[in-house]
Amino acid sequence: MSPGTRDGGRRAAGFVLAAAAAGAVLLLWWVFVNHPGGQRLEQVAYEGSSIGRTRLEDSAQQILDVVSVPFLAVVIVVGMSISLIRGRGRDALAVAVVVAGANVTTQVLKYHVLERPDFTGAAQMHWNSLPSGHTTVAATVGAAALLATVPRWRWLATLLGFAYAGGTGISTMIGGWHRASDVVAAFFVVVAWIVLVSAVLRIGGDPVPAGTPSWMVAADRYTRRLFLVVGLAAGFAALLSLMLTTQSDGSSRAELLIAYGGASVGVLSVACLTAFVALWFAGPRPASPRPRG
Repeated sequence: MSPGTRDGGRRAAGFVLAAAAAGAVLLLWWVFVNHPGGQRLEQVAYEGSSIGRTRLEDSAQQILDVVSVPFLAVVIVVGMSISLIRGRGRDALAVAVVVAGANVTTQVLKYHVLERPDFTGAAQMHWNSLPSGHTTVAATVGAAALLATVPRWRWLATLLGFAYAGGTGISTMIGGWHRASDVVAAFFVVVAWIVLVSAVLRIGGDPVPAGTPSWMVAADRYTRRLFLVVGLAAGFAALLSLMLTTQSDGSSRAELLIAYGGASVGVLSVACLTAFVALWFAGPRPASPRPRG
């Protein structure tokens, strides 16, 4: 396959995936916010999040306190500066567009586009909270780290960045700030911007840089596999939990824990899968294992 054909295929795939991620945000809103059944399911998980909150809330709050407008500005400045020092103007532009674009999109969707009908009569969280602003900020930190880092280290930047984003998302649920659909929607918003900008600016997809140590090539390959395997396994567990929750009324502690546990695992699944997609697009082209013998 010629480089031009491969590049065109990546760009087309980026546009398709960005549109699919945007559609997933709207689907999440339709199912879990704009539908009585979806609201009931998430309300059970939301009530389950209160179990053990007194032991976990302080740690979660410490993670959430990091997020602020000045923090976001620092992320953009640092990410762009690192890229410019490396002589990569396109990467610097990508950092700015992805971070700003994703966070503005989340704010516009949450406060000006999407609404939340009150089907459950819940006293708390009766306003629209999808997508999660804190999770969007954290996920764009992961995106900035990915885009600003030299290609051979992007696997590590993605691993650390999206681990932080996943921890932030779970923390918003522990504190009762957000439901799982809010957090998942935030990841979809960010990954849509990553693949779209990567496709337009032609970032990523280059061969592994010459001279890259073999252990680093293997680490990149196994990190991608880790994201994919954990993401799919966690997604299966979340789906099983969702099926069990549809058959319960949330009247027992066990049912609340199953619902909340499944929602948390679902967030883990999406965090891993979006990290996999982001690294696939913005990272170097995966190197094939060397033949043995």
